[in-house]
Amino acid sequence: MPKITPVLQKIFAVYALFVFLGFFLMLYPFMFFFVHFNWARTINHWLYRIWGHLVFFFTGVWASPDWRFKRKKGQAYVYCANHTSYADIPTLYVNIVQDLIFIGKSSLGKVPLFGYTYSKVHILVDRRSTHSRKDVIEKTKQAVKSGISPVFFPEGTIPKVGKRPEMIEFKDGAFKVAIEMQVPIVPVAILNNYLILPDNEKFNLKIRPSKAVFLKPIETKGLGLESLNELKLQTFQAIDKELKANLKVKTPHVKKNL
Repeated sequence: MPKITPVLQKIFAVYALFVFLGFFLMLYPFMFFFVHFNWARTINHWLYRIWGHLVFFFTGVWASPDWRFKRKKGQAYVYCANHTSYADIPTLYVNIVQDLIFIGKSSLGKVPLFGYTYSKVHILVDRRSTHSRKDVIEKTKQAVKSGISPVFFPEGTIPKVGKRPEMIEFKDGAFKVAIEMQVPIVPVAILNNYLILPDNEKFNLKIRPSKAVFLKPIETKGLGLESLNELKLQTFQAIDKELKANLKVKTPHVKKNL
């Protein structure tokens, strides 16, 4: 794509920030109202999706999903995505049109305005607390029982290991839920959000396609918790392979005894 001068990039970044905040503030009264009613859960999800679509459209970012399978109606999945940018959540919201619940870090709940409604709709975890981690697993299992698909970033953070996506070891939570509830894992490779919205202190959004690859589900029927490490490795390798194929990056070797 044509080269953009630093001045134009700064102007665009300011414009994008106004778009991001402007549409959020426009929708926030509705989010705040509906978040207090359990029956309005689906409405809240659509409000977040609308926000994502509006931001993407007015900033020139476009969703470019690649589904490698056909979702079964009424089937809950455990989505596991690599984490590269704060644009990852809206990317998944825009691309996955089913009832979702995100598993996120507790610090998201401290973000002004956004944190309140987000914490009411989704599940936040304090990874420093054993009680919090156990509570999250139970809440997520209850969501799956209700037909809601949880979305995990199993790395637990945005890795600081290089300029391009390089994954770090996965945590266990997503795989415990998938095995105990006997629902499929969907590995998701998010390819270039690190270019759209780099993970730094500056809001510096850039025009790029937001590419996400939804890989073939990994079945968990018949598996027990003794298979957790194997399932975790299989999911890691599926995403890793897609990253290498598309970005030609080197990701660290992960031993089978994760």
